[in-house]
Amino acid sequence: MKSQKPNLPDWMQHLLAEFLSPPAFLVHQAGATASQAPPEPSRESLPAASGQAVIDNDTATRGARGAAEVRSAAPGADAAEPPTASAMSHPPRPIPQAVVSKYDLAIESRHPHEAHGDLEIWTDAKGRRYAAKRSSISPAHCRAMAQCLRHAKQQGFTKFAPFVTTATGASYVRHGDFTYYVTEWVSGQPANFALPEHVAQTAYTLAQFHEATRRFESEWQPDEPADDVFGLFQARLRDLRQMCLRADRKKEKDTFDQLLLSLREDLQRDAGESLALLEDRDVIAYLEEERSSGGWCHLDVIPANCLYTPQHQVVLIDFELARKAPRALDMAHLLRRSLERGSWDGHLAYACFLHFDAVRAIAKEEYRTVEAILRFPYLPWRIAHARYHFGADPAQLEALQRYAMQEEKRHAFLRSLREQVEHLGE
Repeated sequence: MKSQKPNLPDWMQHLLAEFLSPPAFLVHQAGATASQAPPEPSRESLPAASGQAVIDNDTATRGARGAAEVRSAAPGADAAEPPTASAMSHPPRPIPQAVVSKYDLAIESRHPHEAHGDLEIWTDAKGRRYAAKRSSISPAHCRAMAQCLRHAKQQGFTKFAPFVTTATGASYVRHGDFTYYVTEWVSGQPANFALPEHVAQTAYTLAQFHEATRRFESEWQPDEPADDVFGLFQARLRDLRQMCLRADRKKEKDTFDQLLLSLREDLQRDAGESLALLEDRDVIAYLEEERSSGGWCHLDVIPANCLYTPQHQVVLIDFELARKAPRALDMAHLLRRSLERGSWDGHLAYACFLHFDAVRAIAKEEYRTVEAILRFPYLPWRIAHARYHFGADPAQLEALQRYAMQEEKRHAFLRSLREQVEHLGE
């Protein structure tokens, strides 16, 4: 291996040494508890599970009207995060009693969730809590979701919110235009993606979920598969260019328009480099292999869906966007969201890579795929998409300003990552 370049950060040099010695990931001490590869937990240590959701305070980046649309705009390569508080201003609609009566749960109380208008918290006579959700997904989709989690449990993965079946053994109830389903409740808090320990445990759980579902096949086929990463990012680049043109043609440009246009050259360059990485021969081969033999990804990796429990584990909830996909997607999603919160602190990346690798070694082409996803200017695209397609919100300007302030650190991180990955195997 070539000697380390003196201008590389210490954490990247440390990370490279670990990457070249995969067995060390199982025992290496990174100087902090967060970087230890966690032992496999016993099933008895797992808490009850749920489907609760909490608004992520860091995601006020869209207008209320566009929240649901942006969420569905990219189900494969990056799920949109929860809507802002303004988007939740409509009063919650109670779940019909006709749905409740399908479950043999002796429910004594029902309360709407504070942050999720389509979620109710049910409590039975023994004090056990459940999360009941109204969803727009199809019955076939809900059935596949439940089957996938049952398969994962058979493989030993239990860190998720189990479905509660109806009195007739069904995993959902179809009533009117909606599909309703119930999961057990999780006692935990939304993971803090700015803390290495929480990032480490989230990465470990996501990697275990992907491995446990490698042999799962479903009759349900999503309308928008998650495996055409290049096609999705290519479409996003076209959309980004169109939005920049739209801002440029405005006679009276507001502060958001001006800031977006000042970033246009850098954004389009980053997007182009992302697509070039995705066209790498080894990356294409990796994605093809994952397409044929990979497991399922969660694809909605936000703090509200990754609950950090009193047992110091992360339990996943809300699998509505989950589907077969290369695990680099979940890895990159977790990395981007944690690095944005942590000002691109490399220790967060170390925690993520370390714990994915502890479950299955990360190949060089997988690192390149992760870099490609991180290099694409997802946040500006998402903010602009919401603003120009669905309406303006003051939080959008604040979010774009935060992105601009972090650009130097973001590019420094990506340069270091590329240099280190290129050294792998030498």
